[in-house]
Amino acid sequence: MYAEQWIVFVSVGGGVLFGLAAALHAVRRPHLAFSSGILFLLAWYEMRMDRWEKTVSAPIRLDILVEIPLMIFCLIFGVWQIVLGRKRKAL
Repeated sequence: MYAEQWIVFVSVGGGVLFGLAAALHAVRRPHLAFSSGILFLLAWYEMRMDRWEKTVSAPIRLDILVEIPLMIFCLIFGVWQIVLGRKRKAL
């Protein structure tokens, strides 16, 4: 599996997870929805770039240097919001 495929897989998985968590946690809904939306946009962008790569002779993907850290940040932020939501629920 290529790195681009992992980006799409992880982004869609995180987007679905955070979308479901946003539906269940009313307190953290805007934060989780934001992370979910960004991850879905990253997955869509990566799928579009996959089509673009096939049309050029030497694709140089410098955008991945921004894409991967943004994906990791959104995943960490979403997990952090879920953990905070559970702690507040327990109090």
